[in-house]
Amino acid sequence: MKQEVVIKGMTCGGCVKTVEEALSQIEGVKAVSVSLSPPQAVIHADSAISTAQLQAVLSKAGNYGIVGTQETNEPKKSGGGCCG
Repeated sequence: MKQEVVIKGMTCGGCVKTVEEALSQIEGVKAVSVSLSPPQAVIHADSAISTAQLQAVLSKAGNYGIVGTQETNEPKKSGGGCCG
């Protein structure tokens, strides 16, 4: 399962690393790729991760949140907590 999540609150490379590490700790997550531009995370997991679980993990990691998610089983074709 692949999920794309728009992340709010990231402002630097340190934020990207923090978010990536936090999302990687979720049970069932196999791989995470986080980018600053666009501010998003692509999560590969055994099954879909709930919005509430994503939000909880990001809030615990710092001043981060999610704007939305997109789930797919097919590959796509085409101010953060540390910077206060």
